[in-house]
Amino acid sequence: MNWQVTEYVGGNPMDGQSLVIVGTGEDFLASGGGHDVDLVTCGRLRQRQCTHLGFDAAGTRPVAIADVRDSHCLTVRHNGSTMSLGHPAARTLVFVHAHPDDEALLTAGTMARAVAEGHRVVLIVATDGAAGLSSAAFAQDLAAHRHAELSHSAHVLGVHRLVNLGYPDSGLTGQVEGGFATHSVFTVAKVLAAVVDEESADVVVGYDPSGGYGHPDHLQVHHAVRAACVLARKQVQLFEATLPREPIVRAVRAAVTLHLTPSDFDPAEFAHAWTPAAHITHRVNVRPYLRQKRQSLKAHASQASADGTVRTLGVLARLPGAIAAPILGTEYYVRVAHSSRTTSGVSLPS
Repeated sequence: MNWQVTEYVGGNPMDGQSLVIVGTGEDFLASGGGHDVDLVTCGRLRQRQCTHLGFDAAGTRPVAIADVRDSHCLTVRHNGSTMSLGHPAARTLVFVHAHPDDEALLTAGTMARAVAEGHRVVLIVATDGAAGLSSAAFAQDLAAHRHAELSHSAHVLGVHRLVNLGYPDSGLTGQVEGGFATHSVFTVAKVLAAVVDEESADVVVGYDPSGGYGHPDHLQVHHAVRAACVLARKQVQLFEATLPREPIVRAVRAAVTLHLTPSDFDPAEFAHAWTPAAHITHRVNVRPYLRQKRQSLKAHASQASADGTVRTLGVLARLPGAIAAPILGTEYYVRVAHSSRTTSGVSLPS
């Protein structure tokens, strides 16, 4: 499979060129599909009606932008009942993430499934990840390590195009001078919108309003993606990747009780993280694609541990199969209504 890597430096294209990398053609994709429906990219959902993000297209061939066609009808099942929804033929989906490894943690299964079912998948990563926690083994030029890890992750997921925006990682508290979070939302949004327009994207995926756990770069992605969807020439369907808040809050409280957290850790920080379960509109069954998702997680070796600690990614990458399926087998999204030119607290120029 041919896939494309577009490199930017601080949001600016490198020499205006795209580097095309020819893969080996090795099949990294598991066969089979889910039993539930997924990201329905056309048709209205009633309030609280949760489908899965479903990508049902004929065949598993690589898809070019010109392959986008009108939808056809498909009957799907949800919670034992049958509903008829307009379901699309091949589509182009653009996933926007803050750091290398975020795609593995939040949307890897969805991306692998979309590719397997014949859709074009584009991955945009905003930062170099240079401020991420890591072990001493990766301290020398962490950004280069993370760049290589991201390329491998994108390859095993079957991503058709990887776009590195090249902004500096802002750090967990935004401590990096000139980091991604300090740049104008509108400036970043214009870069994102340009890719969305180039791809004639049908679906764009960003982050929830909490930025997950509140990382400044995740919040910047949330605002910039919403703004980019307004700037894009074509109306797109916007989904925001998230997790259900309640089980995470319970897990954090248990970790505090068991003294597994630093002494200065405040569990109240997670009280408003992610998204309440009742507000999640779409759940994707990615169990048939756990092999690719776990390969994606393992690709980010620099993020598996920091000196003296084991990080979340490292734990998830090593989960036994019987435990991995219930923990990693579903990915979560909120569908966002089309916005006006004032979006997510950011007023856009006319």
